[in-house]
Amino acid sequence: MELSSHSNNYQALNAYQKPKTEDVYEASNGNLISDKEGDLAITPQGQNNINNAVDAKKLEEETATQEKNDSLRATAVDYTAAQSKKSQVEIYLAVATDGEVDLNNNSTASILESLRDVQKQNNAVEAYATYKENQQAGQPELLG
Repeated sequence: MELSSHSNNYQALNAYQKPKTEDVYEASNGNLISDKEGDLAITPQGQNNINNAVDAKKLEEETATQEKNDSLRATAVDYTAAQSKKSQVEIYLAVATDGEVDLNNNSTASILESLRDVQKQNNAVEAYATYKENQQAGQPELLG
């Protein structure tokens, strides 16, 4: 058994309970150090590690926020594109049918029927123009 050279047992107990500076430093991976009184203090490397961890967390949060904002922008762009196409169809149908067209109240079948009617009209106009061109090409020009 080892005998203590301290005058009382309380001092001996405190001496054994206080961690050694090297033990604290190793246990904290170089982030903390213990002074002679046993108080813990952060090392410059420890402060640097804390700063790096805070910066990494901020970067992670900023990246997540940016990804969320990009996703919201993409959704808004997709919605705007769909609305634009819908508006183009409404304008086309309104001009072709000489009336007002609202896609919100029309079913898909009626929209398709309107488009078929417009296609028939376009085909008829094109056929008539071709007929007229062929008719004029077959007649000699009259000199006046």
